Amino acid sequence: MGVRKSTFRVTGETKTYGVLGGSQKQAIRHFCPNCGSLLFGTPEVVPDIVTLYVGSLDDPNAFNPQYRQFTRDRPDWDKMDAHLPEYETVPT
Repeated sequence: MGVRKSTFRVTGETKTYGVLGGSQKQAIRHFCPNCGSLLFGTPEVVPDIVTLYVGSLDDPNAFNPQYRQFTRDRPDWDKMDAHLPEYETVPT
């Protein structure tokens, strides 16, 4: 789930870990320093966006997908709503 960085606020400490993304730029993962739960990401390829891991939300049902991203990497069994637009990588 992507949100604009300008509207995103974090309270409390997070730990980070950087990985090389498919764009060949860093994807920074932020996680809880106590339990290790993955919370959100700050991908360098889209510096104005924060990616939230929907499973970390208090109410995951609040998320209403608008499209599917990175479908080139999905396994064959991963099918969702056929009516959602799909992008193999980052939409342009």
